[in-house]
Amino acid sequence: MTTVSDLFRVSYGNKLDMNKMVKADKSEGIAFVGRMGGLNGKSGVAGYVKPVPGLNPYRENLLTVALGGARLLSTYVQQRPFYTAQNVAVLRPIDPEMPLLHRLYYAMCIRANAFRYTAFGREANRTLAAIEIPTEVPDWVDSGEIPTIEGMARPERSEVELGDTTKWREFTFEDLFTVKKGKRVTKANRVPGATRFIGASEKNNGITDMCDLEPTFEAHCLTVPYNGNSVGVAFYQDRPFCASDDVNVLIPKAEISYWALLFVAAVIRFERYRFTYGYKWNLTRMKKTQIRLPAKKDGTPDWAYMESVMRGLPFSGAIASFDDVA
Repeated sequence: MTTVSDLFRVSYGNKLDMNKMVKADKSEGIAFVGRMGGLNGKSGVAGYVKPVPGLNPYRENLLTVALGGARLLSTYVQQRPFYTAQNVAVLRPIDPEMPLLHRLYYAMCIRANAFRYTAFGREANRTLAAIEIPTEVPDWVDSGEIPTIEGMARPERSEVELGDTTKWREFTFEDLFTVKKGKRVTKANRVPGATRFIGASEKNNGITDMCDLEPTFEAHCLTVPYNGNSVGVAFYQDRPFCASDDVNVLIPKAEISYWALLFVAAVIRFERYRFTYGYKWNLTRMKKTQIRLPAKKDGTPDWAYMESVMRGLPFSGAIASFDDVA
């Protein structure tokens, strides 16, 4: 093992206050790194600000470390020039040729020490440089690939107009789906495993846990929480799963494509405002709830049209890039 200071030059950032900066658009501003954390894709960036006269930003590919707060030791490799807030350290590799994959690996190693510290108690201001990290980088790190988002925003097909929604037809949920309720399984009765557990969440596709239970529902259906703050947030499930008793599961009665089910999920979300804690979207109400969808002349849902609309939206190309979806 070695220490952070053996591999990196440690500095303690710009110590700026974002509320005293002039905000700017992402396209032209300097990234402002605060004591943020979590795997949310933001890399600690709280926003973007205009350049400060006479103050050069740190360059890209340096590491930032939150030294205090609730996300203590959140460590990221910054992808663009940046300023920092108070209590954010900057790590510059002593070896300027350190590969990006190695920098990402060491960011993970530093983050793994967070359990040793507490916010507003034992913070990392004085001890960051002495944190122990591996001397050698494992071989598997060099075999990794960094995904790119290039081209993700492109539509999979040409854009299709949504048309006149007043001409859509009403269908009840039970017209289109077999509606079933999930089963209550407490956290104490679940152990970690490979099965998705879908709960009342509006994040992470509704996945609240990975457990060892046998799946109770097959893939290719929709899940809709009927309870809590996430009521009506519909998700498509592409793998077998278990669902909590706060979730209703919509199993298609007809052969409906993934794309068309995504369309229906979006429509369902527009209905969530009708329900509250005191007026839940329970199984009986959901079966009888009507939603409006594009229909063919014979009165049946126009699944092909719904699919074409979804395939013409931005980022549909990213979805289509998965073989099991397209």
